[in-house]
Amino acid sequence: MRISRAGTWISNRDGDRSPRAFTFVELIVVLIVLGISAAVAFPKLDRLLLREPEPWRSGRKLMQLAKHAHELAMATESAFVLHIDVETGQYWVTGKQVGNAVPQRSLGGQLPEEVAITDVELPAEDGASESVLTIEFSPEGWCDPVLVTITSSDGQTVKLAIDEWFGEIDLIGDKPAG
Repeated sequence: MRISRAGTWISNRDGDRSPRAFTFVELIVVLIVLGISAAVAFPKLDRLLLREPEPWRSGRKLMQLAKHAHELAMATESAFVLHIDVETGQYWVTGKQVGNAVPQRSLGGQLPEEVAITDVELPAEDGASESVLTIEFSPEGWCDPVLVTITSSDGQTVKLAIDEWFGEIDLIGDKPAG
């Protein structure tokens, strides 16, 4: 058996050439190079992402969670609820409570300290003055309409708008520069 100088082909006695696999050492070298590249690239990528103003980052997280709850409701054919504690800034998703069953809490988070929910507009205000806002997403595609204003400590604001009939979820406000 003869190995070519580049180490990529093996020649059998019959003269037939077949590709050979990478050696363990070659794989380790490639993994080390990828690891070093990732270690260099990720801090720079993180700094680029942090250029977005805080209310937009928080609004985007809430928007993505609301979209996920909406898609989950339609995919599983059961209602899901997005809960937002206006006072503490905590948010989470649960399945809608049926009977005495306690809904499982999942997919949650916390708004940063420098961000607060300053206003909530509900078109169908039923007089409820609870500090926890609940937005239901039905399996049929509709959801509770709401407009949530998120404000940072430096006065920047963004609004999370959820449309009732089409379940459209969007952020409204001046687009961040950069």
